[in-house]
Amino acid sequence: MNLKIISSALLIAGLAAPAAFAETGTITFTGSITSVTCDIDGNGTGGPDFTVDLGGVNAGDFKAVGDVPTKVGFRIFVGGNSECLEGTKVYANFEPGALVDPSTGLVKLEAISGSADGVMIRLFNEDEQPIDIVSNQKWVKKTVGADNRATIVHYVGYERTGPVAAGSANGKVTYTVRFEA
Repeated sequence: MNLKIISSALLIAGLAAPAAFAETGTITFTGSITSVTCDIDGNGTGGPDFTVDLGGVNAGDFKAVGDVPTKVGFRIFVGGNSECLEGTKVYANFEPGALVDPSTGLVKLEAISGSADGVMIRLFNEDEQPIDIVSNQKWVKKTVGADNRATIVHYVGYERTGPVAAGSANGKVTYTVRFEA
């Protein structure tokens, strides 16, 4: 008799279980291939690689987590060659990856002996709005002018992330400039 009750209970449970459904969808990818080529000049160095000196910042200038006591501006010059035509749209962004903290979108300090603690490097767009490299790029977009040039402006500074300890505070980030005719 127990066997009949158990069998009946399993049958009822099986009939009462919700059915599993699946749906399919389509992802459409759009884009273009362009023949636009523009030269990149990082901060007047003549090439795409450059250094921005943030100078020394006193540990006492960081009053609270999130503070950025000073900012330094830098520029990415695009164009100057005959293939980079007036009206070309230029987009610059920073690449997330091993150099960037995935939880904050800040540039990590190089892990070397004598490194500072409690700070990372914050990038800002030309309106001095903070850039989260991982989740909120706030791309800087420019249009090449009649002189076949565009200037992309950014700012950078140290941001407090915890208790600050003095030391070297160097970091790196990769950037990409995209062109669109």
